Amino acid sequence: MSNVILAVSDFFGIIMRWIYTVVNNYGITIVLFTALTKLFLLPISMLTQKNSIKMAQMRPELDALKIKYVDDKDKYVDSQVALYKKMNYHPLLDILPLICQLVIVLGLVGVMYRPLTYILNISENDIEALRIWLQQTEHSVVDSSYQIEIVNRLRNINAGIDGVSGNTMEIIKNFNMDFCGIDLTVKPSIHSKLVFLIVPLLSALSTWAMCEIQNRINILQLYAGKWNKIGMTIFLIAFSTYFTFLVPAGVGIYWICGNLFAIPLMYLTNCILPPGKYVDLDYVRITKKTAEKKEKYQKQFEKMERKSYKAFLHTDNKKLVFYSEERGFYKYYAPIIDYIIEKSNTYIDYITSDPEDPILQTEEKQIRAYYVAQDKFLIPLFMRLDCAICIMTMPDLQKYHIKRSKVRNDIEYIYVTHGVGSNALTLRKGALDYYDTVFCVGIDTVIEIRQMEELYHTAEKTLVETGYVLLDQMIEDYQKQVHVENERKKILIAPSWQPDNIIDLCIEEILKQLKETNYEIIVRPHPQQVRHQKEKFDEMKKRYEECDNIEIQTDFSSNFVVMNADVLITDWSDISFEYAFTTLKPVLFIDTPMKVMNPEYDRIAITPINFVLRNVIGKSISVDKCNNIIESVQTLLDEKYDYQEVIAKAREEHIFNVGKSKILSGKYILRQLKE
Repeated sequence: MSNVILAVSDFFGIIMRWIYTVVNNYGITIVLFTALTKLFLLPISMLTQKNSIKMAQMRPELDALKIKYVDDKDKYVDSQVALYKKMNYHPLLDILPLICQLVIVLGLVGVMYRPLTYILNISENDIEALRIWLQQTEHSVVDSSYQIEIVNRLRNINAGIDGVSGNTMEIIKNFNMDFCGIDLTVKPSIHSKLVFLIVPLLSALSTWAMCEIQNRINILQLYAGKWNKIGMTIFLIAFSTYFTFLVPAGVGIYWICGNLFAIPLMYLTNCILPPGKYVDLDYVRITKKTAEKKEKYQKQFEKMERKSYKAFLHTDNKKLVFYSEERGFYKYYAPIIDYIIEKSNTYIDYITSDPEDPILQTEEKQIRAYYVAQDKFLIPLFMRLDCAICIMTMPDLQKYHIKRSKVRNDIEYIYVTHGVGSNALTLRKGALDYYDTVFCVGIDTVIEIRQMEELYHTAEKTLVETGYVLLDQMIEDYQKQVHVENERKKILIAPSWQPDNIIDLCIEEILKQLKETNYEIIVRPHPQQVRHQKEKFDEMKKRYEECDNIEIQTDFSSNFVVMNADVLITDWSDISFEYAFTTLKPVLFIDTPMKVMNPEYDRIAITPINFVLRNVIGKSISVDKCNNIIESVQTLLDEKYDYQEVIAKAREEHIFNVGKSKILSGKYILRQLKE
């Protein structure tokens, strides 16, 4: 290694000697040399920029793999390596600039400790004579800095030295190693004069400036957390400051200039290879911001979560466990839970990942509710699950962070379908493969699952023809209401939450047409889109606040407005089935681009119900026909009585056991518990 560093010093010495010959100033020589090294490192910076962009592109998939193989590190590493190979990503490439920087610094230190050899090009014979002279003055020449000592001592000597020419003496005496009042040969120390402490101070400030810019514009820093950035910045400032106390001030000047020159270099690489061209930076920022908010929110309830986690693990004889990702999913369980409590003395252990889920405040003695959300608690909880039956509405069991139990292999995992739409279309491929049982909404669900099992040769699941408990509850609630004909027809616009939905593509055109009518228009965006784009809907409210027939509604506490509408306008949302099958009123579908979770949905014979019923329970129009939407809405209003019979027939054909689903679901669960 020493031979490599010596060779590097020899090479750098040639460059610095040439620069010094031109500018005749040691300090400026170091500054210009630093600039040249940055130009030399530009191609390497471009390589690392390209590599960083690839890492950013892979980040979502790597996060998914980390969750998927949370319990199998070997598979995670294998999948990670395969992904790196696919993307032509080189993990070690990111440390190449650091290695180059280390080599440059070591080589530069060698040059600065030997100015006679490298800068002044003094002959070896003269240097040896000077070394002997220095030794005779009782100065140790073991230290590699003896050439610097020679330069400093000759400044105050007028007499000649044996074996050294007068010309050489003159060259050395005229060699000025000061820069801006700082002797570049001196190592700064806390006992030095104040002027020498400027170098460590500037080193710290330049490092801070470089880190600040890097944290703002470096693609990988967009993924780093706030405290991660702060911690790394503090470390680099501390290291840079400490480093400049170990080397001559000249090396410190190089370090300071290197930090400052790195800033325009970062901007240059971003201009040549702009990350935004290859990575959706807005999505990255939104995802990061959402994750930070979620983490901050969860931290408020960590004490409660830790207590719940321990309580769940220490609860003996658990038989029936429900899991809900958030409070909104309780409605898919509520009728089933009510039936079980009414018909048995079975205890229900209910896990929710929503700290404000009302179930946590329940006074029902047969329900034991727990709040568990963070992966560090949720993952081990499910791996250690010990019960007879586990019921969830969450697909992709075993594929991501939620796994089947490692301590008990006879747990029956039941998937409760929470929508009428096609599972083959709207869930990922194989999303239900690790469930034992599925509560099926209708015949389409059964056929899809069986055809998928046959296609992919997966294990046959138990399919229970329960029906849809939420739909039954909605129909029951709707029938209890007193219905009065709306004098002013109500049109509800309720889009899905997906890219290029109604809100994104055509809401302005639709409202432009409908505001000229006598209809009462209610725009009810998807709650998730409101959560992520609150400013957008606040602005929309202001824009239409003077339109007396348009309301932008972002309060989702009541479903009355949904069921009281005369016509629903949507795109691909499952609310269309719930609305139509509850009220027997028609739906106007806008053919926006469809979000397909499983691109292989068409490999099975059955056509998704989303397509089959689109022009049965209403009618569909293309986005470019929205300028004629008034005509379409009026047609549905004029034919509403005809649609009642058609929609009722479709409900009978496609939905199992309307009005009886909670009974069939509850009976199945209780029967399985007895067995």
